[in-house]
Amino acid sequence: MPSIDHLNFSTEWLAPYEVRISVGGSIDAGNAADLSEYVLRRGANSRRLTLDLTGVDFLSTAGFSVLCTISERCVRANVEWALVTNPTVRRVLDICDPHLTLPLAS
Repeated sequence: MPSIDHLNFSTEWLAPYEVRISVGGSIDAGNAADLSEYVLRRGANSRRLTLDLTGVDFLSTAGFSVLCTISERCVRANVEWALVTNPTVRRVLDICDPHLTLPLAS
């Protein structure tokens, strides 16, 4: 699993156009752009993207902003996507995204 500034990434192709990207560690202003770059590069050829944040132990507002950017890019590229969260991530989403605009996996 590659590591960038206390973030760990892994990519698993579940089908030819379906990818699951797992992230672990702390997402903050110092590495949020790395998250965006990784997800957009590794998920570029997908039609379905699952972003698994269950290994994330800290999510800053910069990290939330990157999730919004990923969402916008997926919508423009017609990529169906969803977030898998944990209580730490969900707490930030509850505050920053009270209208649930980001797609959460069930």
